[in-house]
Amino acid sequence: MKILIAVLFSFILLPVHAQVGNELKAADVIAMNAPDSCQASVAALGRYFSSAFKKPAFRARAIYTWTAMNISYDVSNKGRINAATPFGELVEQTMKTRFAICQGYASVFKALCDACGITAYLVQGYTRQNGNITEMSHAWVIAFIDSSFFGFDPTWGAGYITKGRYTRYYNEQYFMMKPEVLIRDHMPFDPMWECLNYPITNQDFSKGKTVPENSGVLFAYADSIRVYNSLESKEQCSAALRRLEAAGIINNPLFDWSKYLRDCISNEKHNDAATVTNKKVRLFNDAVSAYNNCISAFNIYADFWNRGFNPPKPDPVIVDMLNLCYSYLDSCKNNLWQVDENDTEMKQSVKQLQQAVDETKENLDKQKVFLKIYFNTDPISRPQLFRNYNAAGFPVKKSSGVKNNN
Repeated sequence: MKILIAVLFSFILLPVHAQVGNELKAADVIAMNAPDSCQASVAALGRYFSSAFKKPAFRARAIYTWTAMNISYDVSNKGRINAATPFGELVEQTMKTRFAICQGYASVFKALCDACGITAYLVQGYTRQNGNITEMSHAWVIAFIDSSFFGFDPTWGAGYITKGRYTRYYNEQYFMMKPEVLIRDHMPFDPMWECLNYPITNQDFSKGKTVPENSGVLFAYADSIRVYNSLESKEQCSAALRRLEAAGIINNPLFDWSKYLRDCISNEKHNDAATVTNKKVRLFNDAVSAYNNCISAFNIYADFWNRGFNPPKPDPVIVDMLNLCYSYLDSCKNNLWQVDENDTEMKQSVKQLQQAVDETKENLDKQKVFLKIYFNTDPISRPQLFRNYNAAGFPVKKSSGVKNNN
């Protein structure tokens, strides 16, 4: 009976493996025969692969095969680091030229994963080739498929370089690699992307010791990735730099990447400061615009006042004319209130505008009093009120508006 069970078990497994293999081959065929119209953009190609396969693994296979078979390695830029190139810009450039180095391959792969609903991450690191640690950084992708993390290197799956010449040679070895297999020749700068509970150290990797040992301090990498996803860009870089430094900077690629992360953090801080400044300028300019609108509305009211409220308008319309001035002035004050008066670059401008606002508010309040008197006066006697200019409280000198501070 035991032998019979073993035979039946083997009999059941074989068709399953065969089915998976057939679907992978089908994904290869679909990827290599994608219509030109579907290859025009990442979005179109993503829709094409998504409609062809329901399972993420087979979508990922189509993405891997298409990327490897349709992008050629740009030998002239070998060794060049373009991690700083904006992701979208690099994807668009690679899709257009169909030439790239590793960063371009990995970026297109991730973009297609995004389009197919597959969670994927760009990973930066260094590698071992022919038994030696390389002095160049490298990029690949980690994707979350069927509740697990897997590695993909479409660059290495596309071909190889010999004597300065690129040869396209499709290799499925670097498709959907388990982390414990990927770590044999791919070492991420950030230990988190090893996706191992007991990460390999840089020192061990450099010595060829790449078999994970279930000992030492457990690293909950899945939790770290979850937290990473919730962080802003600057915080992500800071966390990555902290982990990188803790793991040890023992070679040039690690040193260069640590410098890149520091530059990113510094630039983010500069951008944050610039964003705050730009926000203040925008608020101030909005305040100026609202104030000028107030003055324009007030001048229309003043012209009507100078004509003794002729031709006549209904009392509520006259009230609305003044209320519109108040509305613009309130908007001006609200924006101005959010600008830091202690900012040395804007302090004088804010002070001048605030003075203009106070003067205008005083004039509006006088007109509000005038209208109260006007509406409580017998209609026959109302024209007499306009002759007593000072008593009416109308501004002696009209305000002229304030120019934008650019």
